[in-house]
Amino acid sequence: MKTRRSIIIYLCFILFVSCFIASNLAVKESRKNLGVRYSFQINPLSPEVITLFAGEFKGLMADYLLLEIGSFIGSNRKISQDQWGKICLGFRQAQRLDPYFQQTYLLVQGVLAWCAKKPDTTVKILDVSRKHRPWDWRPGYYMGFDYYYFLNDYEKASEIFLETAKIKNAPLLIALLGSRFAVKSKRTEMSLQILNYMLKEPELQNTYKKELKDRIIALKGVLLLEKAISNYKKKNNAYPSSLEVLIEQKYIRKLPVNPYNQSFKYKNGQVEF
Repeated sequence: MKTRRSIIIYLCFILFVSCFIASNLAVKESRKNLGVRYSFQINPLSPEVITLFAGEFKGLMADYLLLEIGSFIGSNRKISQDQWGKICLGFRQAQRLDPYFQQTYLLVQGVLAWCAKKPDTTVKILDVSRKHRPWDWRPGYYMGFDYYYFLNDYEKASEIFLETAKIKNAPLLIALLGSRFAVKSKRTEMSLQILNYMLKEPELQNTYKKELKDRIIALKGVLLLEKAISNYKKKNNAYPSSLEVLIEQKYIRKLPVNPYNQSFKYKNGQVEF
């Protein structure tokens, strides 16, 4: 009796495993062409027009559009330029329907800037989110990064970072990035103003204060050198060959202090620390 029961249990187990394997294979087979069969439809209407049709269901339609876009991108298929164009339109439609929705700009930064190689479109959409969410530092942070990393526009990156640094609870890193790119784009004075303003914040931690003070000292040094280089160029119609030349020809008495224990870097009229 005991042996018979054991045989029955064993056979049931074998049957269960066989059914599981067969089902698993069937599911994998059905998923093989899922990306190919998946259709992606975006209404070609402009974002302004589609908002009129949405009526009181703007938020719901924005959610639906983002779900469609996310599902299509995740379908593991190669996306053509024409399809990326439709995706961009879908993002703009979703943002027009609900410009306050955080998920829109997060998805845009994740796929348009990196996967679609469309940083210009990305920063335009991020800028709309930045203006509608003035309490949120992330859209500005992403914009600054895109201008720096993808578009090589240090001046615009500095401008966006320094504006974003004013937002309450924005990470100190944003101000430091803004000041760094300000040097490259000759916006040192504005950077100093922002950092001095942040230094007065009563809630700022001592660790951050030390970093801000060091950055301010370094930027003051850069500003001093930039002005001396500018005066030298006006008189000699050329940049000095080195910073030491400024001392030799009495444009400055000595090189300013660099709190980062390194010499200021100089090349072709550009000063960095």
